[in-house]
Amino acid sequence: MPKILDKAVSKIQARGVPESRAYPIAVASLQKAGDIKKGHLTATKKGAARGAMTTAERADTRRK
Repeated sequence: MPKILDKAVSKIQARGVPESRAYPIAVASLQKAGDIKKGHLTATKKGAARGAMTTAERADTRRK
C-alpha cells in the first residue's frame, strides 16, 4: 500500500471513522486528487512524492 494511502487512512481514523469506512474514503479522495491511479492501489509519481513528504511539506505544496 502506498505511504500516502496509509497516512490518509490514519488521519480519517483519527476522526473516529472505523478502518472499514476510512479505507474507501481515502482511496476515493486520493484517486480524485491524482495521487493514486484510478482502479488500482498504485501511487502515481505525484502520489509517491507526496507520500515521502512530511505533513508540513504537503501543506506547503497545497498553499502554492
